[in-house]
Amino acid sequence: MIFSPDAFTGSILAVEGIRDAAVILNGPTGCKSYHSFLSDRQFPRESSHDPLSFQDEFYFGQPRVPCTCLDGEDYIRGSLEKFESALAAIAAKEKGLLVVINSPGASLVGDDLESVIKKAGIQNRCFVVENTGFSLPAARGFENTALALLEHLKPRPLSRSLPHPVSLKKVNLIGLSLLHKHWEGSVAEMKRLLAFLGLEVGTVFLAGTSLDEIRESRDAACNIVLFPEYGRRVAEWYRERFGTPAVFSPLGAPIGFDANESLLKEVAAVLDIDPARALVEIRKARQTSYKQISRFHSFSGLPKGASFSIRAESSLAFPLTHWLYSYLGMAPLAIKLLPGSDPEAAASLKAFLEEKGFCEAWDRDPALESADIAFADAHTLQLLKSKGCCKAVIEIILPDGGYIHFIPKTYLGVSGTLLLLEEIINGLRST
Repeated sequence: MIFSPDAFTGSILAVEGIRDAAVILNGPTGCKSYHSFLSDRQFPRESSHDPLSFQDEFYFGQPRVPCTCLDGEDYIRGSLEKFESALAAIAAKEKGLLVVINSPGASLVGDDLESVIKKAGIQNRCFVVENTGFSLPAARGFENTALALLEHLKPRPLSRSLPHPVSLKKVNLIGLSLLHKHWEGSVAEMKRLLAFLGLEVGTVFLAGTSLDEIRESRDAACNIVLFPEYGRRVAEWYRERFGTPAVFSPLGAPIGFDANESLLKEVAAVLDIDPARALVEIRKARQTSYKQISRFHSFSGLPKGASFSIRAESSLAFPLTHWLYSYLGMAPLAIKLLPGSDPEAAASLKAFLEEKGFCEAWDRDPALESADIAFADAHTLQLLKSKGCCKAVIEIILPDGGYIHFIPKTYLGVSGTLLLLEEIINGLRST
């Protein structure tokens, strides 16, 4: 059985995606190790290079996600004394925002952690997320914590008497997280593409951003939602508070040429700018890929007619399925969505499969089919390959197989589309 990250993990990584913020995990050490490792691997900071500085209590040699180390007695007698000691030590080491996240067990104890924070006099830079959603999907925990963060930081218009100033060249990227594979390369690629529209990216919510960037996010001309599962409610928060328009691509995340064109046209329409330069960039990539695909097809007959399966969230599975079928002529055999998938993207994906005559592929477990190529996380792909359910595999989501990347990569934008093509063609070539 394959497990997906839950809301507890999504909540922790929402905070750990901020450069000058840190999680204090109120819970046992068993809840710490994996999240410390994952945070540090996905977003290493300067502290990552000096683990010897984190040998003290609450850190245990891991520079990320210090915890209060609760034990059985704490669940019976309460944990305030231990939390007070941990808070003092961690607050002295961590100089930015501190977000206390309860483990599932600690949330049942009901300790008044806020009283300890007020007693320490650090309520301006520390707050508690009592309930992340725990067993709910990761995206729900991510958004729950992101909204709690916004309420704590309270980004406001610069003037209460006048409409807040808007930067016509500044946009925010919403719905990108440390849970997304190649997030750093995705940020770089989206900045590159949006520059063709004359736009600059202000805040990436929440992946590699800073508290100041979040506070200044109110003056963006629009919010571009890359993955709705992780950003739809956040974008609605900005719309309600500041009237900031949200941009969604009808095809989901910008994966494949069509989805990228769709997103850039949507941004251009909302901001009333000409998308021509950006579309030229996509057209060039189409021409480049056509030469390689034609050469490969001439001696193999592929990729047209090759089959595929996908296990991912709907905002990723929909554009990937649409592109593989429409552009490469590949056939979907099994599309299984992860819990918490965006309902709009899921409905569009289902309608697309029905329209193209692949109803049987909808909500089908990839382990029940034998496809030429499978797209999923590393654990799922390992299982599928061991059962002979695929010939080639491509990791598109976490958890990954531990491959160490020196060159920034992405599956978004033009560069990401070309990388996927490279992996698809070479995967089919080796089968």
